[in-house]
Amino acid sequence: MRSVVWVIGIMVVAWTGYWFVTANLIERGAETWFDQRRDEGWQADYTGLNTRGFPYRFDTVLSDVALADPGTGVVWSAPELEIASLAYRPNHIIALFPETQTLASPFDTVTITSADMRASARLGGSRLELVESTAEMADVIMGSTAGWELTLDRGLLATRNAGPAENTYDIFFEATDLRPSDALRLGVDPQNRLPDTFETLKLDATVGFDAPWDRFAIERARPQPTDIILKDFTATWGQLELRAVGELTMDGEGTPAGRITVKATNWREMIAIGEALGTIPPNMVSMLTRGLELLASISGPSNTIDIPVSFDSGFMSVGPIPIGPAPKIRLR
Repeated sequence: MRSVVWVIGIMVVAWTGYWFVTANLIERGAETWFDQRRDEGWQADYTGLNTRGFPYRFDTVLSDVALADPGTGVVWSAPELEIASLAYRPNHIIALFPETQTLASPFDTVTITSADMRASARLGGSRLELVESTAEMADVIMGSTAGWELTLDRGLLATRNAGPAENTYDIFFEATDLRPSDALRLGVDPQNRLPDTFETLKLDATVGFDAPWDRFAIERARPQPTDIILKDFTATWGQLELRAVGELTMDGEGTPAGRITVKATNWREMIAIGEALGTIPPNMVSMLTRGLELLASISGPSNTIDIPVSFDSGFMSVGPIPIGPAPKIRLR
């Protein structure tokens, strides 16, 4: 009996030592990471750093966090960020975000409020490469200094290392009850024909990158997409429905090549929205409408088209109709 007590006592002391040593290493690692970012010219600030959760968890809480990347001009700040992991599974981390946080860029500043926003990630190797991740959000409001606002009841973003090709990830996103503000909605629909809420917004794709998503993706440079297999993109907004599938490859400058097949219901209204958003040049609207009317009359109902969007040599075409330069697909 005495030997059992001794064994239990040694195990308790060993586990306690492990927890406090690891907690100290976590805090020192965080301090070093922030110091390294400042040395590289970042703004990397916090006012408090504390690890708690003994004996089963490591819950590291950062207070008044601000990170600004000078290379992109992107700034993220929050009053608190909690990063947690189980003591026996330290490579599986959970990030808990506060009710309010701010994301700024050279274009505008977005204030994000939410009832619940959290992300989990399983990492591997010494570079902490992403194996899989899930981000969930509920009751989100995003308000921009540019004057727009979006609300979201629920959102899910999931990724996983797809393999067997290197640096390839499955990406899935789904939004439930996405609502633009009246000002934003009326800006693209001045006749007020569309409902307040997107019924469906879903993306399912496999994306290859030129580098892995690991710790250096934040510290050095974002990996850039090299190819996209779009398995399903679906957006339903009232009587408007857009579905797309296809494949693209990108060169070193982010110029896409390939084809996306699009099925659009009530496509004339979509052209009007594209013109209002500035994505379709006004001088192209008439020619594009006439060409799509011809294609729609051949393929079926006049309000529906099923047509390829082609990307080649830096330009894009809808069916046989060239509509201008192709957008660059790059991450800032």
